[in-house]
Amino acid sequence: MPLLLTDDPRDNSDIYLEIRAGTGGQEAAIFAGDIFRMYARFCEEQKWSVEILNQNESGQGGYKEIIARVLGKGVFSKLKFESGTHRVQRIPKTESQGRIHTSACTVAIIPEVEKWMKLKLIQMTLG
Repeated sequence: MPLLLTDDPRDNSDIYLEIRAGTGGQEAAIFAGDIFRMYARFCEEQKWSVEILNQNESGQGGYKEIIARVLGKGVFSKLKFESGTHRVQRIPKTESQGRIHTSACTVAIIPEVEKWMKLKLIQMTLG
């Protein structure tokens, strides 16, 4: 039986993980923080290292934006399908009347460019 998903030559690449709060205001930033902590715990279980490169924190424990580099064996192969918009419906900490809110954040999984590819790009740029 043929495989539905073929091997990707980038499967063993390290990645950049970008999470940005979307619609939902302060609650979206809290949700983005929850999503980042979830990925950080998963990375810890996989014995991968996570290095935060940039973060823009919100006032209530979340992130408007966070960018991290994740290093380890098979990182891209396990996380490549996580890119996209993630949505939650819940009663936020910021809600005083008990109403359900919908919040979203975007996740981008970007494989690190190999050194030989960087050299090739530089050569192409220089002519």
